[in-house]
Amino acid sequence: MTDTVPGWFETDRVCLGARVRWHGTIFEVSAFKGRQITLRPVSGDDAPVDTLWREVESAPDFAVLDDTGHDVARTQLPPLGELLEGLTPAEREKARWWHEHMKELQTGLLPGRSVPRPGYDPDTTTFEQRCRTKSAELAAAGITFSPRALDDRRRKWKAADENPLMLLHDGRKTRTPDPGGRTDKRVIAAMHEVTARHARESGGRVNRVYEDVETLVRQRYRRELEDPKEAERLLLPRSTFYTRMKELGLTERLKQTTRRRSREASKPLPPYTPTVALRPGQLVQIDTSPLKIKVIGDDGRAVSAELTAAIDVATRSCMALMIVPVVTGDGPPGKRIGGRATKAFDLVLLLAQCFAPLPMRPGWDPLTAARESALPYDRLCAADARFAEAVAARPVIHPRTIVIDQGSPYVSDHFKMVCSFMGISLEYARKDTPTDKPLAEAFFHSIGDTFSQFVKGWTGRSFDQRGYGIERQRLFSINQMQAAAEEWVALDYQQQPHEGLRSPLYPGMVLSPNQMYDHLVAGYGYRPRQLTAEDNRKLLVPAWVKVTDKGVQIENRTYRSRDPRLRELRGLDSGITRKNGRWEARYDPYHPDVAWLYDHRLAGQWIPVEFIYRHLLAEHPWTHYHWQDAAEEHALGGGSREDEVAIALAVKRRRRRTRSGPTVRQTAEPRLPFRGVIRLDTGDGETGNGAPVTPLDPDTVPAAPSLPMPGRDIDNGRYTLPRLAPPDLEPDTPPADAPPPA
Repeated sequence: MTDTVPGWFETDRVCLGARVRWHGTIFEVSAFKGRQITLRPVSGDDAPVDTLWREVESAPDFAVLDDTGHDVARTQLPPLGELLEGLTPAEREKARWWHEHMKELQTGLLPGRSVPRPGYDPDTTTFEQRCRTKSAELAAAGITFSPRALDDRRRKWKAADENPLMLLHDGRKTRTPDPGGRTDKRVIAAMHEVTARHARESGGRVNRVYEDVETLVRQRYRRELEDPKEAERLLLPRSTFYTRMKELGLTERLKQTTRRRSREASKPLPPYTPTVALRPGQLVQIDTSPLKIKVIGDDGRAVSAELTAAIDVATRSCMALMIVPVVTGDGPPGKRIGGRATKAFDLVLLLAQCFAPLPMRPGWDPLTAARESALPYDRLCAADARFAEAVAARPVIHPRTIVIDQGSPYVSDHFKMVCSFMGISLEYARKDTPTDKPLAEAFFHSIGDTFSQFVKGWTGRSFDQRGYGIERQRLFSINQMQAAAEEWVALDYQQQPHEGLRSPLYPGMVLSPNQMYDHLVAGYGYRPRQLTAEDNRKLLVPAWVKVTDKGVQIENRTYRSRDPRLRELRGLDSGITRKNGRWEARYDPYHPDVAWLYDHRLAGQWIPVEFIYRHLLAEHPWTHYHWQDAAEEHALGGGSREDEVAIALAVKRRRRRTRSGPTVRQTAEPRLPFRGVIRLDTGDGETGNGAPVTPLDPDTVPAAPSLPMPGRDIDNGRYTLPRLAPPDLEPDTPPADAPPPA
C-alpha cells in the first residue's frame, strides 16, 4: 500500500501529501508502507524520517494541518463520477475541465500524469508563478481570468473539499429563496415548535397556532419587543402569518390525523443521510433489541437479556456486539431493587470493541481464526501487529458516523462525549421508525434464525410462541452467551455470502462480509488505532468530586491514595465554575475498586485512588450495580446510605449467596457476575485485550489429589475436606482420565 504520487490518498487518519505536526516539527507525508510512514520536513534540509505510524499518531502534539498551518479534519466526498451525476453533458465536461486545472494549480500535476508540464513544476515554481502561467494559458484560449481570480476559485474549490460542482459558476452570487420569505427566522422556528407541540394533541385550526406563537414570541423575546422595529419584525399580522403557515406546509399538517402528525413531529430535520457507504466505517448502524433468550443473572436466577450490535453499512460486517442482562427489579415502582438494562457505559464498551481485534477463546472452532478466513491476513499483520496473535475472523473497522435511535443511553452526555473524543459523528434515527436502521434490524432477524433458536432458553419471537418451563432448563450465563455469540459471528455471519454484497469487478458474484472487506480495504487502506491507557481513562464514567481530608466521594464510596499529588489538592478549588469548583474523576462501573482523579492544571495528570474497603470484597467480584442494590436494601431496612462498611458487608453477603453451588437444573459453571463485555486497560496493572475478564474464583479451584490435607473454610469457620474431583461435569462429558470406550 505504497503510493508516492502527490495528492490525497485516503487512509484512516491522514493521506499522502498532507501536512502533519509531530514533535514540534511540520512534516509532509510522502509514503506509506505497511506499518511504516515516511515524513519529509517541510522546512530545512533534514533528511526524511521513516517511523511507525503508531508512534506518529500517539504523539501528544500530533495534528493534521491545512495550508495555513491550522488543524483540519477532512470530510470524505463521493467519487468524481458520482458527484457529476444529474448534470448535463456540457456541465459535466465544464466541471471536469476546471477540476483538472485546479488540480494542476494545487499540486503542479494534471490528473493521470506523473511529469509536470513546463511552468508548473512544484520544485522549481511557486504557487504565484503557476497562477500567472495558468492565467496566460487561459487567455490564449479566449478565457479571461486574472491570477488573483484563479487563486480565489482555487480557495473556494479547496474549502469545499475539492468539489468540482463549485467550479460551474463564474463567481456570481446566487441566492435560493428561503421557505418563509423575509419573515424573521425566529418566528419561523416558533411556528415549527408550536406545530410540533400540538402534534400529539387533539386537532385544531391555524388560528389556535397563531395565538400560541404570539404568546411564545412575547415570552421569549420580551426585551427585543421594546424596540418598535423588532416588534414589527417579530409580531406578524394574521394574514401574513396564515400565508407563511401555508407556504411552510404547516397548515396541511394540522389537518392530518393525530398519528400522522405525531410521526411527522418526531422526524429529525432534513436532509436525511441514505444508508449507502463506499468505505468501511463510513456509516455504521447501532441498535439494541431483546435477545429473546433466558440467561442466568448475577443472582443465579433466569433473567432476560438485551443485544446491542454495530453493523457496518459498506461491508455488512458485525463490528461488535454486546449482551447485557435485563432485570426489572423487586418492589413497587419507584422503589425497585436490582433493576438494570443497557447503560451508556455499555455502549462505550461496544465502541471500544471496534478498535481492537477479537481474540479467539479456548475451545473455538479453528475455522473462526482470521488466518483461515477471507480477510487479507498478511496485509493486516503488516499494518497491525495485534493480528499476529490468535484473533478471530472479524475485521477491525473504525466507525466514522453512526446512526442511533433516541433511547436514553444513546442521548446521554457521556456517550456523546466519548463519540466526540473518538471523532465519531452522530445521526439520530426518527422515533418509532425501525426502517432508519434496516441493516441492524436485519442482523437481529439473522441472529434469531441461525443462532438464538438453537440455544437453550430460546423464548420464541413472541409471547404466544413461548415454551413451557424455560426457566428450568440448563441455561447459559451472560459470559457464556457473549462468547457463543461472538463465535457465531466469526464462524457463520462474517463468512456467509450476503445477497446485498456484490463484487465491484464481477457483479454476479455474491460476497461474504469478510470478502467485501477484503475488496474495500485494498482501495482505502487500513491504519491501526490502538486505544492507550490514557484514552481508556477518558472513556470511563465521569464524576465531579471534592478533595477533602477523607479523600474523594464517588457514588457514596470513599477513595483515597498515598500519592502526594492528592494531598496537594485537599481543599483546593478546581477553577471550573460550571462544576462549582469540583474536580473531574473517572471510574469503571464494572470494576469500581480503583478510580482516577484528573488534575487538569499539571499537563493533565491522572491520580489513581482506591476504594478504602476494597479488601472486604477482594474475594467477591462486584460491580457498581451490586453496590447500588445493597445500598437500597440497606436503606429500606432502616440503615444509612453513607454507612460504607455495612453496605460493603451487604455486598459480600449477596455475592457469597450467589456464588454457592448451582442448582440441579442449572449449568455447573461457577456463577461469575457480569462485569462488562471487555476490560479497559487504564494502567492500573490489569490489561484488557478485548476478552471479558474472568476473575479467579477460589471456590472453583479443586485441591490437588496428592495433598489430601484438611483445609479451613474461611467463609464459615468450619474444617472441611478438599474436593478431589472437578465439580459437576456435563452429563454427556466423560471424565478426562476415563478409559476410551471399547
